[in-house]
Amino acid sequence: MRKAKTLFSVLATVMAIFFSTMTRPAYAQIRSISDNLLKVGDSTVKRIMPKPESDSAYADADYTEIHFRKNKADLELDYMDNRLALIHLNRVMDSLGRENIMAIEIIAQSSPDGGLARNEWLTEHRSQAILEYMDRVFPELKEKISLNTVTESWENLAMYVAQDPNLTEANRNKILEIIDSPKFDVATKKARLKNNLGRQGKLGGIYDYLLKYYYPVIRNTGIYILHNVEPATAFNMPPLQPHVEETSPVLPDTIGPAPERPEPHVFEEPDSTPPERKRPILAVKTNLPYYGFYRQDLGWAPIYNVEVEWYPTEEGRWTVLGEYEFPWHMAKDNHECFQILNLQLEARRYFKKASNHSGWYLSGYAGANLFDICFDGYAGHGFQGEGLGGGLGLGYVLPLGKKPDTRWKLEFFVKGGVYVTLYDPYDAGNPFQGKYYYEWYDAPSLFIKRNMIFRWLGPTGAGITLSYDLIRKKVKNK
Repeated sequence: MRKAKTLFSVLATVMAIFFSTMTRPAYAQIRSISDNLLKVGDSTVKRIMPKPESDSAYADADYTEIHFRKNKADLELDYMDNRLALIHLNRVMDSLGRENIMAIEIIAQSSPDGGLARNEWLTEHRSQAILEYMDRVFPELKEKISLNTVTESWENLAMYVAQDPNLTEANRNKILEIIDSPKFDVATKKARLKNNLGRQGKLGGIYDYLLKYYYPVIRNTGIYILHNVEPATAFNMPPLQPHVEETSPVLPDTIGPAPERPEPHVFEEPDSTPPERKRPILAVKTNLPYYGFYRQDLGWAPIYNVEVEWYPTEEGRWTVLGEYEFPWHMAKDNHECFQILNLQLEARRYFKKASNHSGWYLSGYAGANLFDICFDGYAGHGFQGEGLGGGLGLGYVLPLGKKPDTRWKLEFFVKGGVYVTLYDPYDAGNPFQGKYYYEWYDAPSLFIKRNMIFRWLGPTGAGITLSYDLIRKKVKNK
């Protein structure tokens, strides 16, 4: 009998420990992932998290970190661990209860990379992206949110370098001396980090090593949830990181029924994006300055032009274009003429992937044309011929609205290359008879059409193009 009581006591203790672990508050489970480690090459270092200014006023705080791409301020769910971070944030909110949240502090910072003015802009807009998200998902907590901006977080970089086991002591000291030196301004520190650190064995360039492992992590906006009450509601939440499941012990029937575990709480992933969106397939555009062409005798003589750009993929860098120019003007009274048919094909490669086909691009083009041009209103002297050309172009596409919703874009470009034309001069007769003789002073039987040639190497085009995404296709969000 005594042995049975002892066995019952041991099993009951094991059972209590097991269920206390399995049903511990979600807050405690979530909080356990805050002290995670950062993988750096073949080693790990402790993640550095900025401290909230008002942390001391509350019993505890939970931290969520959102990362941003280099030189970007858009909140992207699929970048690094942002999707899991927002799920984590939502679960913490539900676990604590809105009434137990005393304050929310957003700490925005950027890496010490690039210009200071640009980093200030990025920090401001990254914090604004998080504020907009919080206002959309948790509007009832708007009055409890405060913002703290750090801009370039040299302190975080120094702390990461100080604990990095991959760097030699000499190289750690060299980096920290540059960061901590009061003699250097920000620009000098950046220049010295970029040019004076050298290399270290398998790590390669030390500055490139910092750029690869630490700068993307520092480029973040942190969300602290500050509270002074432990959540009363307990529920079972699967951890956000891989883990090893433990097997539940099998208890004898004589011990009695185990305490019931609460039903798991179902959470929906916070996602502000609609299930479908429309991606551009084909854009039409026209070169605006071409419509300003004017001749005294012809009057307003616009160079009519239309261009189409085909986007094979949504996030790719390559696009294909076709352009057609067709000014067709003539003043019969004085025999002035401005008639051109020009067809051009172009391939573009945008500098940045997933840029919604905006920003800088490089292009290659080839084209052919025919022309009849006479600007001599006195003698009717003109030129008629055909030409071929090709070359390279550089341009910049500016969305006129918020990406990726806007259909309108403005484009600035220049082109240069080679152009070769075969042509013949002509005149309308003297006095004007309207018969348009080719200028040839030898025997008519020896005349060969297009007996003159002109070659050009240099600028071949420039303009400001207005673009509109004419055809768009519905696609499902990832």
